[in-house]
Parts: sequence; structure tokens; C-alpha cells
Amino acid sequence: MDGAAFSEVRSLALPDIPEVAAMFWRMFKPANTELPKSIIEYFSELYLNPQNDRKITSQVHIRGDGVLTGFIGALPLKMTLGDIPLQAAICGPLMVEDHLGDPLAGARLLRAFLAGPQDLSLSETANETSRVMWSKLRGKVLPAYSLEWVRVLRPAAFAADMASQRFGFLRYGKMLSGPFDMFAHRLMKTGTPELPQRITDSSVDQEGMASLITSCLKQYALRPDWETSTLKSILQVANSKSAYGTVHCRMVQNRAGVPLGAYIFHGNLGETVRVLQIIALKGHEGVIIDSLLSYAYSIGAIAVRARSQPRLMEAMMIRRGIFFQRSSTVVHARDPSILEAFSRGEAFFNGLAGEGWNRLNGDEFL
Repeated sequence: MDGAAFSEVRSLALPDIPEVAAMFWRMFKPANTELPKSIIEYFSELYLNPQNDRKITSQVHIRGDGVLTGFIGALPLKMTLGDIPLQAAICGPLMVEDHLGDPLAGARLLRAFLAGPQDLSLSETANETSRVMWSKLRGKVLPAYSLEWVRVLRPAAFAADMASQRFGFLRYGKMLSGPFDMFAHRLMKTGTPELPQRITDSSVDQEGMASLITSCLKQYALRPDWETSTLKSILQVANSKSAYGTVHCRMVQNRAGVPLGAYIFHGNLGETVRVLQIIALKGHEGVIIDSLLSYAYSIGAIAVRARSQPRLMEAMMIRRGIFFQRSSTVVHARDPSILEAFSRGEAFFNGLAGEGWNRLNGDEFL
């Protein structure tokens, strides 16, 4: 009997959670590691949270013999376009096993997700296969939201770190890189720009970060419409990135104490730090990025890695960074005014407004 002929796509249910979590672990985590109980609990908390909009549902693919072979996550996000309230759905992991047995399973899952009641659908982690499927279903790729930006702070240590990822014995090269990087910093100014004396950069708690983000969002035409409690909860979860290192939440102010923006990243001494969010008042993007680079250098980071946004592109480009693409940010909407907001760079997305904040990205569930 052909299992594909009798397969179905339906909404995620509680009994599916252990199988979905196990599939995620097999596909995205190190081989031969035991599935932790905590990830099963987190999948249920994330995708079957009773506080979520119950009309926005994750979907599973069930083969004809009753075996779960696919999943697509869906998280609701309230947004506004000007004064118009919108319901968005954020696409989580799109996973399919037994692709040969049912090669259309992924397309069916994505079609079911896009057919939901939301006004717009978004993803910031579409790989090449997913990007093609989104495009065939009239999704739009957003190049200015899809680039990874890396700014090297310590060239010798960075080169040694990259080489050691392929040849493990070269990790000892990082121990010898210090003098070379010190020389490069003094002679070639490879480190970070000097900040104006009128700028201060300091740690900020979740309440202060939530307040600042809410204030900065007002300058975007299309933006998340978070309740303060929801945003604080997202910030709390975003702390849990054990694979990425210590979280650093920083606010940048002018001499008068007026906040100009903020940034959040994870990382430690001798690592490439991963930026979750950069947000700035319009016209101050460069100052926020300079502050980020300066602070990351001060804690011993070897490089900074961040996701692009249209308003950050110019500031990133002139700071000698490297751009590359790892995944695509994509949007699907029937209302052309929604798509125009993204085309103009007037939509706030990626990071806290996307998928990067949750524990499926960067946490080891220890």
C-alpha cells in the first residue's frame, strides 16, 4: 500500500509532541546524543501554549500507516500597519522525514500553514528548498533581511578558530594569536572605532530593554504589537542560549541620558558573538553598531555576527564587515500594502520578532 496516497496533514496535538521533538533532535542536534526530556516539554510550551491564538496552529504530516513524518511550526504574532491591527504567523521548523516515500509532504505542510487565517506569514530561516517552495506559493524573498554580517575583531584568532573547526588540532593556534592581534589592532586599527565621549553604553534589565524596544518600534510602519508582559517573556526566554554563551543586553544613551538604541548578543571570551537584536532610533544606527563592536572587543570576542535589516545595511557596509547568506527571510501576504512595507524597509522583523529568540535556536536543553 502506498503510504503517501493515504497520508494527511492536520493540526498538532499533544500526543504528537514527543515524536516532533525527537525528529527535531535527530535533524538539528549532534548525532548519538540522548533526547532530553526538557525539549519535549519546551515544544509543548512553545507550540501548544494556551495563551497562543488557537486559530494559528502548527501542522503535522501523518503517513498512511499512521507514522508522523513531518512538522511545520506556527507561532502567532500581533502586528500593526500604521493603525491597522494585523495577525501574523511565524513559521518555525519545517521538517520532513521519509522524503522519498512522500516527496510532496513538505509542500503540503507549507501550503497548510499559509492557508491559515493570518494576514501575513513570515520566516527568517528558509533554506534553499524551503525558499523555492515559498516562491512557488507566491511568497516573497526579502534580500535586505536575509544576510548574515560578520565583523572580525581579532583576525588571527578568528582565522585560527575557523581553521580549527575543520582541523581540530589547529585549535591551539588561538593560543598563539594574541600578539598578532595586538599588533594588528595597534598598527592596522583592526579592532573597533572609538566612541564619542558623549555616548554611554551600559547594561540594561528586561524591563528597561522592553521599554526601549517599544519606543523604537514606533518609527516602523509595520511592527510587532507586543504587550509589555509578552515582550518581557520573550526577552526572558532569549537568555537561554547555552550553546551561544552568556547573554549581554546593552543600552546606548547620549550625554543627556536619552536612549538611542540597544543590542542583545550571546557570547564569551575568544568566540564569535551572535547578535540577536540591534535596534536604533533612525539616524543612530552607526552609533549603536559602533557601541556593539567596542563592547564585544572589550570582553575578548574575536568577531561579531548579526542578521541584516534594511535600516542597518549602510552602517554595516561601511564598517568593513563580510556579508553572506545562510537562510532567507520570506513573507507571504495577500495585501500589497503589507508587502510594500517590507520592500521599503519599513517593517521590523528578524530576531525578537522572528524565530531567533526561542530556545530551539542556540540552546542545548541541558
